[in-house]
Amino acid sequence: MNVLLFAPEYRPNLSSMIRSAEFYGLDKVYIYDHNNLMLPPTHSKKARADMAHMAKVWTAGAIDHIEIVKIEAIQEFLETYAGRKIATLVDEKAQHLNTFQFENDDLLIFGSEKAGLPSDIIPLIDQSIYIPALGHTPCLNVAVTFGIVLHQALKSLVI
Repeated sequence: MNVLLFAPEYRPNLSSMIRSAEFYGLDKVYIYDHNNLMLPPTHSKKARADMAHMAKVWTAGAIDHIEIVKIEAIQEFLETYAGRKIATLVDEKAQHLNTFQFENDDLLIFGSEKAGLPSDIIPLIDQSIYIPALGHTPCLNVAVTFGIVLHQALKSLVI
């Protein structure tokens, strides 16, 4: 099981997802960092040091125990990924999370907070899943969605 964080927009969400991935035993996280959240500030040594410190604090130290793989050529990465590409989407063809059968080589893809996944990436996805809303709020925070989906995926694989 692998995960791809597609263009996250907020460092706290990115940190929470890295922390959750490490908590659940993943050894790496793929990140398409279109918004440059992984780059430290360049205006001073102190700012760079503060950024490194905050990354450690925000991830509760998980950043030291998981490999972060930056993806530069996202289309090529998705086209050549050997397993299925599974995205969380608001889509009428998406399958309910609880009925989806995950596989060991799946790549779980989570879009950005505001835009989700762009239309040129959707055709590269093999399957889409959704978490049904029971209340009035139509969607969840991406970091919360990440934790729920990762938990369900790993539970279904009986790790």
